[in-house]
Amino acid sequence: MTKYEKIIKLLDSKQTDAVILYAPENRYWYSRFHSSMGYLIVTRKGSYLFLDGRYITAAKNKKDLQNVDHIIHFGKNVWAEMLKILEQDQVSTLGFESDWVMYKQYLGFKNNFANQTLVPIDCSSLRMEKELWEITQIKTACDITNTVFQEVLQFVKPGMTELELARFVSDRFFANGADKLSFDTIVASGVNGSMPHAVPTDKKLAIGELVTLDMGCFYNGYCSDQTRTFGIGEITDPKLLDIYKTVYEAQSLGISLVKAKQNAGDIHREVANFIAQAGYEGYFDHGLGHGIGVEIHEEPYENGVSQTILEANMTITVEPGIYIPGVGGVRIEDDLLVTSDGYEMLTTSPRELIIVK
Repeated sequence: MTKYEKIIKLLDSKQTDAVILYAPENRYWYSRFHSSMGYLIVTRKGSYLFLDGRYITAAKNKKDLQNVDHIIHFGKNVWAEMLKILEQDQVSTLGFESDWVMYKQYLGFKNNFANQTLVPIDCSSLRMEKELWEITQIKTACDITNTVFQEVLQFVKPGMTELELARFVSDRFFANGADKLSFDTIVASGVNGSMPHAVPTDKKLAIGELVTLDMGCFYNGYCSDQTRTFGIGEITDPKLLDIYKTVYEAQSLGISLVKAKQNAGDIHREVANFIAQAGYEGYFDHGLGHGIGVEIHEEPYENGVSQTILEANMTITVEPGIYIPGVGGVRIEDDLLVTSDGYEMLTTSPRELIIVK
């Protein structure tokens, strides 16, 4: 199913004539054109991309622009330009991204499209199942991530700070062809590992500590997201070793459950129960995973309330963790492609505990 067909199917389900995509992520997903500002209206008669003078020439020159029938240069009054299209294509009901549009933008739609009935539409489901081209970009982002992690293992040493390691990671992503980081790199050593989204500090990496490194990049607008926890010198604390073993086994369980027609929430619930039964109840308190694509966190989510059914060509993470204040923590995260009968690993860095000396 093409992206245009996906949108028409969504419009059918909402009995709506058209949808306006305002979110930059949704516009890029549909057209493969990046712009901080713009609108994309998809009607039953065609697709219209509205851009201002900052982007119009680039869009017209873009050879791989997708799914767009008309590029419209708007000047001072974009509302008037969009209204012309709505009237031309006889749009009486107009969907908007209820999961993204803020109230001020909604008022703009309401005040300027007085003859159209506005219909809130959750567009998050549109991007869940990926096309081959999208999967290829995600695979490349994951390959870059693996390369950077291998370079990290050669670079990291006792005595350097979390910030030094985070800066190295950023530099190496760009050196290896990434467009940008997926998010601010997380480096959490020792007791800081008890904070799942710790911000890197001037704390030095010490022998006998575990270090959690959560990192990723964008390539052609699609992202990777990988976490590894490794040791600095020999790890002698049996508690840390047991935490790592438990998280490794929990992730292995979660990965083994991934396949089409599986309930994403059930995967989370089974892994969370495994961690609790291992004696760490209450120390894993985030979702097991999330979708990745043009955003680092998108549908489908694997968490305690999810009832989403996985389908082939969805791309998701599996990332259990255990975080104990005053002790430290472990998280292992991988990106997976859901297939009809299982999964394909997209991130390929070793999951076993690595010791850096």
